[in-house]
Amino acid sequence: MKVSEETLLESGFSPADVLKIKSNVENFGGSMGDTLRDLANRFVIALSVVAGCLTVFVLLVLFGSAEILFSGSVGLLCAIAVAIFVQPPVLAYRCWRYQRLHRR
Repeated sequence: MKVSEETLLESGFSPADVLKIKSNVENFGGSMGDTLRDLANRFVIALSVVAGCLTVFVLLVLFGSAEILFSGSVGLLCAIAVAIFVQPPVLAYRCWRYQRLHRR
């Protein structure tokens, strides 16, 4: 996919976001399209992890004892924090939104 700085800026990316993407491409190779696709996929994976953790939490509330509920909640909260902060959440969301709007 052809991606230019102008289309990114028009789609809601800040100049700092575009600079981060360009520096990533320069440091690790590839293209801007590949980087956007990877970040969009990371956002989908993070959403899946959060949804799975929330499902397990609901099951803990329904079927678990108080001790299991507390320890499971702390563990699930840690898993959600890692899933969200292992990638830049706002930039990944913007990439996911850009990919969804500019499919060809």
